[in-house]
Amino acid sequence: MYEVKYVKEKKEQVAEKRGITLIALVVTIIVLLILAATSIAMLAGENGIISQAQNAKSSSSKAEFEEKVNLAVTASGINEDGTRIDLSKLDSELKNNAKIPSENIAKSGHNDTLPWVITEKDYMYLITEYGRVVEIKGIALDKSQLKLLKNESKTLRVIKSKDVNGDVTWSSENAAVAIVDQNGKVTAVGEVGDTTKITAKVEGTDYSATCDVTIVNNIVEVTPEEIATNPNKYYGKVVKNYTAGGAIYRIFYVDKENKYGDGKYTVYLKADYKGVNNINLNTVYNNYTIKSKVKEMNPNWAENRRTATWNINEKAAAWLCDPETGNNIERPWSEYYESGKANYVIGGPSAEMYVDSYNSVSHTIGNNILRAKYRETDVPGYVYTVNESQGTISKEYYITESGILDYQDYGSMYCGMNGQMGSYYWWIASPSSYTTYIVCATGGNAATLSCSHYSTAHGVCPLVSLKSDFKVQIEL
Repeated sequence: MYEVKYVKEKKEQVAEKRGITLIALVVTIIVLLILAATSIAMLAGENGIISQAQNAKSSSSKAEFEEKVNLAVTASGINEDGTRIDLSKLDSELKNNAKIPSENIAKSGHNDTLPWVITEKDYMYLITEYGRVVEIKGIALDKSQLKLLKNESKTLRVIKSKDVNGDVTWSSENAAVAIVDQNGKVTAVGEVGDTTKITAKVEGTDYSATCDVTIVNNIVEVTPEEIATNPNKYYGKVVKNYTAGGAIYRIFYVDKENKYGDGKYTVYLKADYKGVNNINLNTVYNNYTIKSKVKEMNPNWAENRRTATWNINEKAAAWLCDPETGNNIERPWSEYYESGKANYVIGGPSAEMYVDSYNSVSHTIGNNILRAKYRETDVPGYVYTVNESQGTISKEYYITESGILDYQDYGSMYCGMNGQMGSYYWWIASPSSYTTYIVCATGGNAATLSCSHYSTAHGVCPLVSLKSDFKVQIEL
């Protein structure tokens, strides 16, 4: 009886426990469902954990891809100024180190020029012509800047990201400077120095891209041989890649025979007169030491000089011929020296180089044959002739008659300024034979070859001797 009762009680307890357990299970399930709903929302919602994780992964992948492209550009030596070292190395860096497949490197059909478009999944980057890495969102142009000669045309290309559809329309901010057709062909119609902006826009969207257009002169490199063959074309041309001291430099002379000691076919530039660096020679020069450059610049004087006692005119000329070579020599022309381009700079051309340059070209006005000749007197130095004869101003001809020199052509580099006569006097680095305390000079007010007293302040038009490997660039 006891056993039956015990079994019955046990069954009731088990049933009761099962009931409690079932209720607990139901409650637990309900709680879990509630929690599950919240968790699902947290995981799967727009801002859910899964979405955020995916975004983080995507952002990380994008950053890693951009970094890979930038590293490839840096390793290939492409600088912000557009200098290219080796595009074949860039290609190798992208493929081998960045692990970007060839089909994801779009070179616009050109292996030797930028820009290139690099893609990976949903990312698209442009390596610009200046070596910058720019993400393409919407559209981009294959050039961000365009330099055109007047009447020259070039075609821009639109690059679209994968989600962009629609036709592209083109427009010019200033059609008086450059026009663009609906194929992206840009034509320069304005004047040198004019600028405008070309815009490409996708219809019905906010996607657009621009390119800055500038009209430029044609910059060309010329060799010393080319200059010497056609001095009428090249003498007086402004040199674009030598600008030391902020001066304007013109091609002045090519020494085909090494007459002036710097080597055959040395090119000499002369800085324009600027109305600055006016100097007198009073303080120079009683004790100034004669150096070799004054002899090289004045070969007729050096060859025929009979005594070893230098007069003050010669010492002043020697000072004007003292080279600035980058060794911190304090000269008024020191700022005109540029290391790596110039052999040296002196205060101006000598009288012999001046007439050699002048006689190399034809002239609209002042079309004369000039000579600078050494004269041996108690004041050894130079006198001048015009068309092989002396004039009426002086028997010694230490100064020419008025109007002898060309002050208009060749950028007014022989006398005057900006095509005008005026008070533009500058020293010539040679001693005059007129009398003591006199040095050769040009007279801008009367277009004369002349001389001048030490106490008078004249300008210097520094003469630059260029290194043989320096390539002169000019505008044509």
